[in-house]
Amino acid sequence: MRAQGRAPFWSARRWRPLRRALWGVAAVLLLLVVVVAWVTLDALRARTALADAAEGVATLRADAMSGNTDRIHEQIAELQHDTSEAYQATRGPHWSLARELPGAGPTVEAIATMSEVVDELAHGALPDLARSAELADPAMFAPENGRLNLEPLERVAPDVVRADRSVGLAAERVESLDGVMVPQVGAAVDRLRRELDGLRSTTATAARAVEVIPPLLGADGPRDYLVLVQNPAEPRALGGITGTVVVLRAADGEVTLVNQMPGGMVGPFEEPVLPLTPDERSVLGRHGEVARWMQNVTMTPDFPRAAQLARQMWLRETGREVDGVLTADPLALEALLGGSGPIEVRDGVRVAPHELADYLLHDVYFEHESPQEQDKIFARVAEQAFDRLAAPRGEDRVAIVSALVEVARQGRLLVWSADEAVNRRLADTVLDGSLTGVRGDSPVVGVFAQGINMAKIAYHLDTDVDVAVVAERQDGSRELEVTVTYASTVPEAQIATMPEHFVGYTERTPGEIRLRCLVYAPAGGWISGASSQGQEIGLTPKKQGEFSLASRSISLSPGATASVTYAMITGKRQSGDIIVRVTPGVEPVDVTISDDLSGAAE
Repeated sequence: MRAQGRAPFWSARRWRPLRRALWGVAAVLLLLVVVVAWVTLDALRARTALADAAEGVATLRADAMSGNTDRIHEQIAELQHDTSEAYQATRGPHWSLARELPGAGPTVEAIATMSEVVDELAHGALPDLARSAELADPAMFAPENGRLNLEPLERVAPDVVRADRSVGLAAERVESLDGVMVPQVGAAVDRLRRELDGLRSTTATAARAVEVIPPLLGADGPRDYLVLVQNPAEPRALGGITGTVVVLRAADGEVTLVNQMPGGMVGPFEEPVLPLTPDERSVLGRHGEVARWMQNVTMTPDFPRAAQLARQMWLRETGREVDGVLTADPLALEALLGGSGPIEVRDGVRVAPHELADYLLHDVYFEHESPQEQDKIFARVAEQAFDRLAAPRGEDRVAIVSALVEVARQGRLLVWSADEAVNRRLADTVLDGSLTGVRGDSPVVGVFAQGINMAKIAYHLDTDVDVAVVAERQDGSRELEVTVTYASTVPEAQIATMPEHFVGYTERTPGEIRLRCLVYAPAGGWISGASSQGQEIGLTPKKQGEFSLASRSISLSPGATASVTYAMITGKRQSGDIIVRVTPGVEPVDVTISDDLSGAAE
């Protein structure tokens, strides 16, 4: 007889609950396997669709930038098909469940977010940009018969601004993705971030253009602009002395030349036209040179400040107020004129456009000792150049737009408006020229030259700037070594034949280039020391507002080279690519940036 008592652990009564539990676990596991398999298949389908969409976006963008819009609607339809497929493949309850799986969440979230972001762009921002590309091509930004047609710009403005906003929101969503992901997905996220950053740069520039260009060109009424034509052969921080001032009037897209005169005829004034801070006097001259001579307003590397001083000087001299200030120089003029044909600099003498800068910065001083004769030539060239730029022909119109982009990138074209709303849109662009010290999370290093010679001998000056990241600090700042090298290319054998106006009337050592180098640390940073040829050297530390800088005088005999390395600390949490602002010279400044610590270089 079986003994009475507890049932054995393997009895049917005890096995039933355990069996039910095991079946439940098995069902859950099976469901998870099905969900993972389902999500994996959908992810592969989404990846294929996203890859096709990426290729479509690249083709669409290239065609739009080149003005090839014949198939643009067909391309948009194909792109939308691909992105819709990717979007649908990453939706459903199985994706919601997969998001909660341990370790899988970030990967699943990234795939779903990328699909949604790209689909939204394909159905929103990209069609907006495509419509804009159909209405406006690069040639529209150059005048025709003296007038730039503003109507297409005003028509595309809403689409472009809306597209820029959409791309910005998309970039923020992708930037917020984090966590440990499958390597292939992580790489795709990084690629999409880069693509969106590049697209945002394009849309932001376009949005600024469509909002700023019409009011600048007189869509809301006539606007007068003072153009400071700089001479980089006699350096100032922003480029060179203001050799000529030109007044342009813009009215409903039509630009006319109103007035011009030598910069030396504006002022000088007994007192600064605007109050100067103690820092400005310390850095730019204790006698207030920057605010008393029109030729010297470009001594400050802060273009809005230079523009305000120039505007006030013009008002004092002429009684007339201008609505904005621009800069240009002979190298910018040479680039803009391109293949337009020779310029008649005086009766019977013509100069090809590619030789124009050399003529205006060098040859004219050897041919004409009289400053008055030189000024006549400058005026004659300005009139002819304006006439050609106001009414370019055929392919020259597109070439002008390309040249404008390049000279702006070099810092030879800057724009300031008396309308602060316009300036806010120009902020952080290459046209701005503000002394900021930081852009986003990128530290900005400034290296500027002030010529001491009252001469054009710096025509023979070469400049190199090398920036190296040597350490990263715990507070997010970085240690930099900024090496500034100046080299004289003055031909010693020709010094005796150089005119005094070129080498300087009062120079004790003809052919010597004398200048002051101003090196600015990024916002929140400072300069901790300097060395030359491996030896520490003394510095003259200064402050200009919130910025720390070092000032050093340089003298170069013909053929000589001088190099100084500045030890610099950036501001905190400035992890972006390093930006270097320099004085645009007769020869382009050779800038090298290396960041071996992070593998980034610019």
